[in-house]
Amino acid sequence: MVRIVRREQFSEQTFLWEVAAPDVAQAAQPGHFVMLRLDDDGERIPLTVADFDRERGTISIVVQALGKTTRQMRDGFRAGDEFADFAGPLGLAQHIERVGHVVLVGGGLGVAPIFPQLRAFKEAGNRTTCIVGFRSADLVFWADKLAQFSDELILCTDDGSLGRPGYVDAALRAVLAGGGADLVVAIGPMPMMHACAEASRPFGVRTMVSLNTIMVDGTGMCGSCRVTVGGEVKFACVDGPDFDGHAVDFKELHARQKRFQRQEAQANQDHAHVCSLEELLVVQGKRTYKKYSALERTQVKMPERDAAERACSFDEVNLGYGHAEALREAERCIQCAKPTCIEGCPVRIDIPRFIRHLLLRDMEGAVDAIHESSPFPSVCGRVCPQESQCEAQCVLVKAKMEPVAIGRLERFVGDHARPRPMQLPARERRLGRVAIVGSGPGGLAAAADLLKFGCDVTVFEALHVVGGVLRYGIPSFRLPRDIIEREVRRLQDAGARFETNKVIGKTFTIEQLTGAMGFDAVFVAAGAGAPAFLGIPGEFAGQVYSANEFLTRVNLMGGDRFPYRDTPISVGQRVIVIGAGNTAMDCLRVARRLGAAQVRCVYRRSEAEAPARVEELRHAREEGIDFSFLHGPVEVLLDQEGDVRGLRAQKMALGDPDGRGRRAPVPLDQFVEWPCETVIYALGTRANPIVGQATRGLALDRRGYIVADEATQSTNLPGVFAGGDIVTGGATVILAMAAGRRAARAIAAWLQQGRTGWPVAAAAADAVALPAARPAAVPT
Repeated sequence: MVRIVRREQFSEQTFLWEVAAPDVAQAAQPGHFVMLRLDDDGERIPLTVADFDRERGTISIVVQALGKTTRQMRDGFRAGDEFADFAGPLGLAQHIERVGHVVLVGGGLGVAPIFPQLRAFKEAGNRTTCIVGFRSADLVFWADKLAQFSDELILCTDDGSLGRPGYVDAALRAVLAGGGADLVVAIGPMPMMHACAEASRPFGVRTMVSLNTIMVDGTGMCGSCRVTVGGEVKFACVDGPDFDGHAVDFKELHARQKRFQRQEAQANQDHAHVCSLEELLVVQGKRTYKKYSALERTQVKMPERDAAERACSFDEVNLGYGHAEALREAERCIQCAKPTCIEGCPVRIDIPRFIRHLLLRDMEGAVDAIHESSPFPSVCGRVCPQESQCEAQCVLVKAKMEPVAIGRLERFVGDHARPRPMQLPARERRLGRVAIVGSGPGGLAAAADLLKFGCDVTVFEALHVVGGVLRYGIPSFRLPRDIIEREVRRLQDAGARFETNKVIGKTFTIEQLTGAMGFDAVFVAAGAGAPAFLGIPGEFAGQVYSANEFLTRVNLMGGDRFPYRDTPISVGQRVIVIGAGNTAMDCLRVARRLGAAQVRCVYRRSEAEAPARVEELRHAREEGIDFSFLHGPVEVLLDQEGDVRGLRAQKMALGDPDGRGRRAPVPLDQFVEWPCETVIYALGTRANPIVGQATRGLALDRRGYIVADEATQSTNLPGVFAGGDIVTGGATVILAMAAGRRAARAIAAWLQQGRTGWPVAAAAADAVALPAARPAAVPT
């Protein structure tokens, strides 16, 4: 929880919070922003840093009550109150240097974030002119504070009630015409910044604007804040928020800002309706406030869910084995002398041993056997592609039979075994302190093993919840949230510390972790969440989502329950998802559950080349998803308002295999158009740039992924390890876990040898023995 130290009301709608956030205050610079969330049901909202006090450990933000969240901040919180989450600082700091004459323009709420930049430019030795605008005199704030660092302060009001009458762009034009400037910085509403950029364009003065576009996570993951600058795609949360205003495509931004107007207006209407009911039924005490003629004539039917209707529910689709089914399936395992299934498991679970425990009705022994290699049987039993890993190596396949359903048995054991705390060996002293960057499957698997090796473990997570891709990327109908929470709680009970809302590379750097913060080693498991796009016309329309943004809005922020939760989502009646991997299947099935009547998968290869699991393809088809294989998108079609109206695609044929052995699609001279209101890109991900950009000397490959040894996950920086998607690119949960386990073993070797000899040798890591939790109940 985060405490409000001080609250100051500027006007009926505008107010200041000074927030106790020592970590953010130490790292904050002019131009940074933060992400704030009030409670578990709230949205993450971006707010620009208005001031910071490193000695007090506080951050000041100025807020205008416009929507539900900001009204709740205004009406429901006072000094001393606490709220849920405060992450940052985020974005890139404004580049402060001595350039000569700097004109800083703030409009409305943008007056507040202008202040730290004004102060910094003045202290750097610049001549400063500050132009600020308000609708009327009663809304003016901080005029005295701004005047302290301004050689000239020009105060404008729209209605002429104070200072210069008119808008700030007119005042800016007058300043530039009267004496010129070397740099303009404009912060405020989008139309105001656009107007300032156009005002300065004829004078050729470089103009920086702060693009506080709609964000979901603010950490470079979702792509919601994408903007075109100079013809290139940028993301305000990691590449900005300050950009060259003369190069920004404001027309595109204006269109994107309108994308949730309808949903937010409906939410405001719903809120007003609830308030009116409260007034009538609680305050006035009225009861018969409706006439009989206004009532429905029949009862509302109770929804009844069966197999054909599961597409309308986020309840889990696969219900799992019961005891009888699990035991029958376990009987099919012949307990091989040389079990090849273990070789097919990336984390090398002793599969025959856990099945043996299950056959003997020793559920605790079965789960202990799994926990020696994997801390998450209930997770992996649901989401791992067993059919291409352990089950593909089952000897029954050679006998022309279906393999043992190992994944289903693993899930059964994880779900039904009595909850057991992690058994840690007694040690006289701790082996060392380890920081883990990211709480996804790789980071959690490393944490579990490092605890067993005797390390103090702290996991830093950029979001407000623990779980990484397990939380934001996988829908609850495939992985229920209580399963994730149970597995994480087991690590917490064993001593792992989790710090949420800590963006490594922003809140802390790797250098700080291994330096002043005293960690002996760092494992970077930050994932590869930056979205990929095709670069075709129309894809920057408001209703074009990346898979990460779409799934984050639903899985992490509860968009399916908007307006009861604060983050909106809109799909319309027709949805097209581009791609055919497991993430694409998740997007298709989520869109169906959000009420889309027609959901189509578009993929440029055939179904045989689709990366998704066969079960996921089957489930999607059973739930009414349409598939258009051998079609490559060429344009997102837009209407006159800039909204999505369809997708144009080119028909494909399969040619020769590409470098990965997959048959390459060859375009044909035939095209098709499908009407739709929403397009979702599920084309994989790219490396999140935050850690790589912030860590001096860290070796990256040409795509921006961290370079790490395949056997030990060692990077080129002593004591820094990396693994999972941030090294390999997008892969599976179990492969990330395998990397986490390799890193944990190598970290233990590094610490045991006194942090000498870098990089860690594979032989040294292999020689480290993971302590057993307890003797097995059944002889091996």
